[in-house]
Amino acid sequence: MSSSIMIKILNSKLSIAIALFSLALVSNCFLHHANIQGDAYGAKSLLFKDEKLFKGTLPVRVEFDSSEKAFVRDYLKRKGQNMPVTDNMVESYFSEEIVTKFRSSEYFTHNSSANMKIRVNSSLEEVKWPVISLIGSIGTLGLFPSITRTYGRIQFEIYDSKNSKSIKTFKYRVQHRQFLGTSIIIIGAFFPLMSDRFDHSLNARNFAIMRVGFQQFENDLLKELEENKSLLKNFTKDPDKVYALLPFGNKMSQDNSYENQIYTGLESQFIKSGLSIVERKKIQSLLSEIRFSNSGLTTSNRLAFGKFSNAERLIIVSDLDINEPEKKSRTEINFSIRCVEIESGKIIWSRRLSYSNSDQKSMGIHIGLSVRKLINELMTNGEI
Repeated sequence: MSSSIMIKILNSKLSIAIALFSLALVSNCFLHHANIQGDAYGAKSLLFKDEKLFKGTLPVRVEFDSSEKAFVRDYLKRKGQNMPVTDNMVESYFSEEIVTKFRSSEYFTHNSSANMKIRVNSSLEEVKWPVISLIGSIGTLGLFPSITRTYGRIQFEIYDSKNSKSIKTFKYRVQHRQFLGTSIIIIGAFFPLMSDRFDHSLNARNFAIMRVGFQQFENDLLKELEENKSLLKNFTKDPDKVYALLPFGNKMSQDNSYENQIYTGLESQFIKSGLSIVERKKIQSLLSEIRFSNSGLTTSNRLAFGKFSNAERLIIVSDLDINEPEKKSRTEINFSIRCVEIESGKIIWSRRLSYSNSDQKSMGIHIGLSVRKLINELMTNGEI
C-alpha cells in the first residue's frame, strides 16, 4: 500500500474522530453517576443486597424543602475561584424526583391524614471542574471523557405530628460524577438501563442524585423498623379528611360564567388528586339555608356548615380579578384560594393563582394546568 493511500486513510480516520469529538461537545450528551459516600461508588449495595423483610405500606406525608436553592446557587458562584456553576447542577440537588420516588414506592403511601411526616432537605456544597480529565479528553478526542464532580447532602427527618416530635434524622453525603465525551454518545444510553445510579441527559441536570438518596433512606428506614418494632406504631393515619369547596361569594353562578368554569375546574382536579369532596348539590342546598356574612366566615355558620355537610375542611375561593382589556388578545384571571379547618378556623394553606388564556373555550385547559401545579406544590410541601 502506497504512502499516499496510508496518509489518506489516516486523515479520514482523524477527520471522523474529530467529527465525533465535536459532536460530543455540541450535542451535550451527559452520563451521570451518583452514590452515597462510603458505599464503594454503589458497588457495595449491588454486591451485598439486603433482603427487605418488611411487608406492607407506610402512610406518610412528604415535605420537601427547596428554599435553600437560591442561596446555594449564589454561594457556589462566589466560592473558590469563582468558577461558573450552572443552574442545572444546582437543580439536580433540589429535584422533585425525590417526591416522585415516595409516590411510586411500594413501601409508602401518600396520605394527607398521615401522622408521620418525612421532611426532606438537600443541598449542593461543592463543584470540582474537570481540569485534569479535560486534558485527557482532548488528547483522546473524547474517548476518555471529561469528569466533573459535585458533592452534596440529603437528609430525611422522621417527624411525629401527633406528638410534635422529631423521631430520627437520616443524613447522607452524596457524590456525583458527570461524564462528557465521544464515548458517552454510545455508552450513555446503556448504563442507565443497568442501574438507577446512572442517568443520561442532554445537560447537567439529572435525577440520579435524588434516586440514590431515596434508595438509601428506604433501605435504612426498613431496617430500622425491623429493629425497632415500636416505631412502626407511629405510622398511622386518621380517616381521610372531607373537604367542601365553596364557590365565589358563597353563591353558585351560571353555567357559562367565569366563576362557574373556575369552580368546575377546581372541583375536577381536587377529586382527581384523591381528595374527598362534598357533592356540589349538597353544598348548594346548605348555602341556601346557612347565611354567610359578606366579610367572611363566622364561627357559628362555619361550624353549622361543617355539622350538616360532614366536612372537616373548607376550600374557599375569593378575590376574583378578571382583566379583559379591549386591545389585548389574552384574558388575565387571578383569584385567591385557601383551606380552612372547620373546627378551629385555622388556615391550613393559602395561595394566589394567576393565569391567562386567549379565549373562553380553552379556559378549562388553563384552569386544569394551574390547579394541577397548585396540587403538586401542596403535595410536595406536605400540606395535603
